Amino acid sequence: MKLSTLSIIITTAIMPIYASAASMDDLRLSGFGSVGVGISNNDAGFAGYEDKIDFKQDTLIGLQFDFNINDKAKVTTQLVADGRYDFEPTIEVAYLSYDLDTFTVRGGKMRTQLYMYSDYLDVGYAYPMIRPPLEIYENIIISNYTGFDLLIPFTIGETTLQLQPFAGVTQVEERHSSFGSEGDATYGIKIEIEDLIGMTAHWYVADWTFRAAYSQGEVAETGVAQMDFYVANKTSQFSSAGMQYNNGQLLFNAEAMSMTLDGPYPDHRGLSALLGYQLDSFMPYVSISNTQTTDDEDRIGAGVKQSSERMTYSIGNRWDFAKNMALKVDVTYSDFKDTYGGLGSNIDYQIIDGNLLPVGTLLDDTIVYSMSIDFVY
Repeated sequence: MKLSTLSIIITTAIMPIYASAASMDDLRLSGFGSVGVGISNNDAGFAGYEDKIDFKQDTLIGLQFDFNINDKAKVTTQLVADGRYDFEPTIEVAYLSYDLDTFTVRGGKMRTQLYMYSDYLDVGYAYPMIRPPLEIYENIIISNYTGFDLLIPFTIGETTLQLQPFAGVTQVEERHSSFGSEGDATYGIKIEIEDLIGMTAHWYVADWTFRAAYSQGEVAETGVAQMDFYVANKTSQFSSAGMQYNNGQLLFNAEAMSMTLDGPYPDHRGLSALLGYQLDSFMPYVSISNTQTTDDEDRIGAGVKQSSERMTYSIGNRWDFAKNMALKVDVTYSDFKDTYGGLGSNIDYQIIDGNLLPVGTLLDDTIVYSMSIDFVY
């Protein structure tokens, strides 16, 4: 759901007017943001960076409105202006929640619960690194869905298990889409996923958090024959598992994911792990992650796109230099393992017999240097 810049200003301005119908005490306004800068040693396009300084890829600003209708019902709306999309304001979440005695029901536009950091994907201040591992988080470029879910907590001894079944519809937005090549009919196409159902489970055990998720849905027809051949009326399945240990000093987290889609479209799996250690206001960290296609034998003859793999290593540091503000620096090296690395910008295209065809890869690896200031208010 997109808004013009004028619309977001008007919306922000009139919120207190509507709130006065009840009480200003029932409205809570909060926000978050990141100001980032980065550069790569080449034009592979990893994390959106090329060999020139870029201030947009890791820069965004967000506002969140929480309005208490009564002691059980609440409306939450989140607006985000992301530098990757020229700061065009977008409603990322907009839902109603209602607390019952033993569980909470929510309905509207919400974050898809696929990963460890799904709930606060745009809130860079909430995690130690500049960006979550792309080898996990970019395999599924769906950040929200429209439907409903239930938050059902259970107390098990001194631990808490929360189950979160959900259902609805979702889509790969045009601005998120990396399908196709610029100039052809499939480039930047919007893909809708219907009959989405799934379940996420979180188990909180002292300093440990364990999570697992599963979802599936059917891909709708796009109206573009070249794309429908690959995805239309096919079932997509997603599963993930993760764990995190955080005792206030030592931080370790790991995630794994698998995505399959019936037919010739590539299936993927991803793995990531991060280790950090808190030293006063500093947290240095190292991380490793991998992604690769898992059904290459089903795409014999697909040429350069038959297989994809990427192994990525990062080292960085987070410095909480002021209240609600953190400065992060990161150096990331990614090895494409003799493939195109899943990066469309790393494919060499040539015109053959009047057709634009992929003929090889351009680069074997890349290094990205980046820095950001993350904040909440």
